[in-house]
Amino acid sequence: MSGYFSYVLERIGIDLPAWMLGAPGTGPGHQVDLFAAVLCLLLAFVLSRGTKESARFETVLVVVKLGIVALVVIAGAFHISAGNYTPFLPFGIGGAVTGAATAFFAVYGYDAMSAAAEESAEAKKVLPKAIVISLAIAAVIYLLVCVVLLGMQDYREIDPQSPFSSALGAVGLGGLGIVVAVGAIIGITTSAFANMLAVSRVWYSMSRDGLLPRYFAKNHPKRHVPTRVIWPVGIGSAVIAGLLPIREAADLTNIGILAAFSVVAVAVVVLRRTRPDLPRSFRTPLVPLVPAVGVAFSVWLIASLDPVTWFRFAGWMAVGLLVYFAFGVRNSQENKARSQAEDHLPEPRDGSSA
Repeated sequence: MSGYFSYVLERIGIDLPAWMLGAPGTGPGHQVDLFAAVLCLLLAFVLSRGTKESARFETVLVVVKLGIVALVVIAGAFHISAGNYTPFLPFGIGGAVTGAATAFFAVYGYDAMSAAAEESAEAKKVLPKAIVISLAIAAVIYLLVCVVLLGMQDYREIDPQSPFSSALGAVGLGGLGIVVAVGAIIGITTSAFANMLAVSRVWYSMSRDGLLPRYFAKNHPKRHVPTRVIWPVGIGSAVIAGLLPIREAADLTNIGILAAFSVVAVAVVVLRRTRPDLPRSFRTPLVPLVPAVGVAFSVWLIASLDPVTWFRFAGWMAVGLLVYFAFGVRNSQENKARSQAEDHLPEPRDGSSA
């Protein structure tokens, strides 16, 4: 994150000390990615202002980001060399899947819509279409960006720290570098915003259901947003963004999201059989085929991540299970309601136990 900021500032003649330009281990003298940490705190502030204000902020950024992407793609399309596409899959299908698993967090924003569904008056009507449309748009944009990027410069010569700036410079469009850097900053901002929105709403819902302390299940009296959750999420995100390299933070985010998707897909099948009476705002088609495909692809992407990420995720899962069995099981509203219902079951007439 700081790399893009420093690039923009350098272009206008401002040099920054190395200690604030990246997480430890990402470069000489790097101690903290200060810009990334500050960005997370600013996003927490925006989220705390209210849902409408947050939506306007995100909409403006997305429009600007799409405009920059369109400009770069159109400009770069005139400098594509077909020879750069050979070999088309230099690292094979496995390399492509690893790349998809690493970049997965960047298209995660669509899930934030479902996490915030309770705040929409027409969620049942518009949310399924919105998710599908956003997925389609994201897929098309990412394909176009990749096609243009790899067509402008041989993949072996692309700088992984600033790929588009490198490719544009190679075809004589280096003047667009600052535009690309600004677009990258906005892209990271919108992705982080969506993640923080989703996490804060899930945390709030779990607290309301008793799986986490109910202290967090209270909205701000005027802004009607869970500020008791938003600020811990913002501070935690700032620490992670400031001290962890982007690759490690992204992999941890990806494996958590993919694991959650797998659990949800399995739950759809289980609940369809065990609780067919539950009211359903949305109904998954072609069960169990669709959930099975979702689980298969999620597991495939997880398997492509670094094994170190698996161990870190296992550690976080252990902490989560500890919290669940030590606190969540006893305080779950669902479990309490079920216990009360069982307590009021009529005794069998013959006196035998139920």
